[in-house]
Parts: sequence; structure tokens; C-alpha cells
Amino acid sequence: MATFNYYKVFYFATFFKSFTKAAEVLYSNQPNVARSITRLESELGCKLFVRSNRGVRLTPEGEIMYKHVAEAYEAISAGEKELAEMQGLKAGSVAIGASETALSLFLLDRIEEFHDQYPGVHLKIRNSQTLHTYHALKKGQVDFAVVTAPLDIGKEFRAEAVYQFQEALIGGRQFATYAERQLSFQDLAQLPLIGLTKTSSSYKFYASFFLQHGISYDPDIEAETVDEILKLVKHGFGCGFFPVNLARQKIARGEIFALKLEEEPQTRKTYLVYDPNQTRSLAVQKAIDFIGKR
Repeated sequence: MATFNYYKVFYFATFFKSFTKAAEVLYSNQPNVARSITRLESELGCKLFVRSNRGVRLTPEGEIMYKHVAEAYEAISAGEKELAEMQGLKAGSVAIGASETALSLFLLDRIEEFHDQYPGVHLKIRNSQTLHTYHALKKGQVDFAVVTAPLDIGKEFRAEAVYQFQEALIGGRQFATYAERQLSFQDLAQLPLIGLTKTSSSYKFYASFFLQHGISYDPDIEAETVDEILKLVKHGFGCGFFPVNLARQKIARGEIFALKLEEEPQTRKTYLVYDPNQTRSLAVQKAIDFIGKR
């Protein structure tokens, strides 16, 4: 069977209708090109070119062969170009699963930095609660997940802490007087609470926190996102736990109030979760390294 190099020579000789020009492009010489074509013709058992003083032209057999060789060579060249772009991170794709809290707190900033450095990489961001995001990772719908603890993952996955944050109990103007004193957990049990749904990692976190102090965590209103908690708090529906970093400016403007507890919740952590045994593209690996860099 003829080698790929013979077909490459045949492709350029046909394209330029000249052995001499083909030799220039291939950094070879005219005798080597002629020799490669002769060997290819010998292996195929037919003439591919009609030679003349003005150059070369294809025989009917050569026309048939060129149609297939051109498709193959151009496909291979396109593949080589695409691989080179991927290696230079000028192409590729990354599917990221993320909890809404992680996106709001820090992840969007890091994704923005990544996109600024590698604009050719296509990003797909799937935003949901931690449990749903983890399920998407298990199904292979995302390349990795950035989610908030607590989380229960399988042994096949690795979880690396990438961010930590503090939450505080906040209330609207109706609860301004509560901000003037420290609240006991008995006081807290009497307040109308707003929290995330029972399937969220936030619900599990506060259910455990409340249980440690002898009371149950049973929000009067369940919200789907932390942004919804903030809106409900501002409209006076109750109090809810909210990331301090996101609340600080609103507290300073007097839009909401931070309520002090006799014991504040522990610092929460956000993890980058992925399968270490999964084969990853260069773009995905770079995104993992980039997001987990701090």
C-alpha cells in the first residue's frame, strides 16, 4: 500500500500542475517528486499524470484518485490545525456545572479571567443546586463541578476546596431593632425564616447547625436561589442566611440589617469536584487548574 507521503506529493503536484512547484512547497526537489509519483503509479498499476513541457495534467485515473486524495489530505490538514489550536487553547470546549452560590460569590470572576486569556475556548455553564449539579457530573453532562458543602460524593470523584465564605442572618427594615442586640437560638426559633429548598446543601448545613442548638430548622418560605432569599428579605417576608460578601454593601446602605447570633454559623466551603481518572482535554485541564489556582 502506498505511503501517505506519496499521496501528499501527488496532491501538491496536482494542485500546482507542476512537479517543480510541488517540490518547492514540500522543501524537496523535482527529481524526488518525480520519483515519488513514479512509485505511486507503479503501486497503483496506472498512470496518474500526462507530462508535457508546460507541466502535468491528470489522466482519467488520476482525476478519480485526486478526488479522494484531496478529501483525505484536506481532512487530515484540518485535523492537524484543530489539534494545534487546541494545544494552544485557541479552540476546545469546557462544560462547567456550578451551584448558584458559587457563581455569585467567586466563580463568575474566575471564569471571566479564563475567558479573557483563552477566548477561543467555548464555555458551557450549567447552573443548579449542588445535588443537581453533582448528578450532572455523574452523568457526564459537565466536565467538572463547583459546588458548596456539605456534599456527599462517590469515591470515584476528587473534591478540592477552592473558596470559603461566611454567612450571616439578615433581615429587612422590619427587623432593624433586632440588629441592636444579640439573638439567642430561642429568639431565632420565633423569627419567620427564609431558606433554600430541602434538596439544597444550604438546607442540610443549617438543619445540622440548628440541631446542634436543640431547635429544628424549618423555614417558613423556601426559595430556589440565594438571590431570591435576598429579594424576599428586602420585601419583609422574613430573615434568611446570606453570604456576608454579597450583603456587605446592602447593609452599609441600610437596605438590610445583619442580625447577631450568640453563635455564628461556621465558615462554609466550596469545592471543585471532578473524576481524576477521566480523560480530559487540554482546555478542560487548564480550566480546572485555573479555577483551583487560589
